[in-house]
Amino acid sequence: MSNGAERERLRFGAGMGLTAALFLVASAPAAADEVPPALSQVTPELPGDACAPSSEETVDQELWTENALGLSRARSVSSGAGVTVAVVGSGVDDSSAALDGAVEGAGEDCVGFGTFLAGVVAARPLPDSGLVGVAPEARVLAVPITGARGGADADAVAEGITDAVDGGADIVLVGVAVPVGSSALEAAVDTAVEEDVLIVAPSTALVQREAYAAVPAARGEVLGVAGTDTDGSLLVGGASAPDLTAPGQSVLSLAPGGDGHAVSEGDTVAAAFVAGVAALVRSHDPELSAPQTAERLVLSAYPRPGAGFVDPVGALTRSLGPRSGDGVEEERFALDLPMEPTKGRVMAVVGATALLVTVCAVGAAAVRRRKAKAAAAL
Repeated sequence: MSNGAERERLRFGAGMGLTAALFLVASAPAAADEVPPALSQVTPELPGDACAPSSEETVDQELWTENALGLSRARSVSSGAGVTVAVVGSGVDDSSAALDGAVEGAGEDCVGFGTFLAGVVAARPLPDSGLVGVAPEARVLAVPITGARGGADADAVAEGITDAVDGGADIVLVGVAVPVGSSALEAAVDTAVEEDVLIVAPSTALVQREAYAAVPAARGEVLGVAGTDTDGSLLVGGASAPDLTAPGQSVLSLAPGGDGHAVSEGDTVAAAFVAGVAALVRSHDPELSAPQTAERLVLSAYPRPGAGFVDPVGALTRSLGPRSGDGVEEERFALDLPMEPTKGRVMAVVGATALLVTVCAVGAAAVRRRKAKAAAAL
């Protein structure tokens, strides 16, 4: 067995048995008579006229997505410094200390979803918070395009991509899922490709609970991403052919209007993880073009290229070498990282009830009521 093959076996061999890695790491059990508070949920579109509420709760435990993606190890190689990720969506509210000084173009985000996505990509670590963005030193460019309730069409997305490219973005995260394209959107993607900007977008759009292939993810130059549930299955299957998959269920990030946390789900949330990983890769190797970055992410995905689960460590430590005699590009390791197996290469099977209790009804020792903390400080 070659050294590379042996290293791969060691890197991925323990993934299937790490069911516990998907849970938040409990710091202490809740008292039996305490009812832990539930976290608020952020959605891509508002169900009514009122803005998304802020959250008074923060989770201070390590999140399951940290282990599922091996993010702490990936950040030992790269943290996204020098890379700008545009979040094209409902806007970004930077009132949380986790985004303080990290966002260009910050402002009101009534829907709250753009703020949530920005937190997934680039939230800075804070005391008493388990939330850390995939690329916590990346810059965020807020590009608001949606209506008051979060809706947008292809022309609005096109305008947002154009503004993001003009604003100097290296990566564009399309933060809305649109089922019907337009000539303006095609032209905007063409411009991004010409300017070496990588576009990451959700693969599916839900319209009245029906799933459709989303644009511009169907374009070959765009990385289309589908969300998985906690056992690794697609949240929505059959409507599209994604390039990559990533966590899309029970994901925690920032709520609008302060330091509180919320949960959300969907292909767009999964795309935020991939955009963050792309930022890690482009920061670590600035000479990679947008197509080369996309290729690195797809070829390093687990268990195989083609809608594989995004692997940040693999994307940072594997690169394409010279072509073999049959014309196939061979993989080589770009870094000499330790060979011990890492957590989270495969999504382990978790009971839905147990996960719901763990993520949405976290013990009182892990969920901090900000109002209570403020009162204690007086």
